[in-house]
Amino acid sequence: MKNTILVIFGITVFICTPQLFAGVWTDPFDSNKLIDGWEFRDRREKVSTVTVKDGFLRLTNPTGNWGHMTADKPMLERDVPKTAQDLIVSGLFSSEPDKPTNAWIGMFIFGDDQMDFACLLFGGESNQPQKCLIGSMIKGAWNDKGHFQTGADVPLYLKLEKAGKQFTGYFRTDQKKDWNKIGNTWEHQIKEVKKVGLGFINNWGGKTVILLVDTFSIDGEGIRPLSVTPSGKLTTVWGALKQPEQ
Repeated sequence: MKNTILVIFGITVFICTPQLFAGVWTDPFDSNKLIDGWEFRDRREKVSTVTVKDGFLRLTNPTGNWGHMTADKPMLERDVPKTAQDLIVSGLFSSEPDKPTNAWIGMFIFGDDQMDFACLLFGGESNQPQKCLIGSMIKGAWNDKGHFQTGADVPLYLKLEKAGKQFTGYFRTDQKKDWNKIGNTWEHQIKEVKKVGLGFINNWGGKTVILLVDTFSIDGEGIRPLSVTPSGKLTTVWGALKQPEQ
């Protein structure tokens, strides 16, 4: 009888104890509006717009001539749980124009300040080949880790991994192809990851630039999947995104 009580007690403790798990949350942008949890902030001009249409997120910035060192950049953000300090953000990205036009756009991992982040971006200088940019903003100081040609145009699959203090960026042009590492893994101490973001780090060309996102995923401990699955368009398949690098 005593052993039976102990077994039952053990089962009860197991059931009542919160279980952490590594999960993947993916937004397919299949609706006609943003799902709950996204927050948008803009430049001081308040002219940028965010829409969801035809299966894509569209973040439009119609003005230019501003750079890295401004905190109030066009950015769509969402919170991540404290348990997801090691995480992967990834997605399928494009832009309008589909050639670089003096702007950098892409993915961000934020600490507790708008000027504390690591990022993986694409775009580049006007009339130059498509590039990817990796780097960090640390206590308001920009740490550029390099601009690297992709050898391809958009759309691009991008992936940014955080493991402890280490950040690594990857790109590829097809979900069936191997990931290409972008530059070197770099180190950045974010005391606590608070948010992830999609948006601009700068737009110095004076032209309208639109960030297009087909899908966006967050993978980490305590992340709960979204109860919506992508359908009816070119989509990111997470199993392929997470395959080992060659």
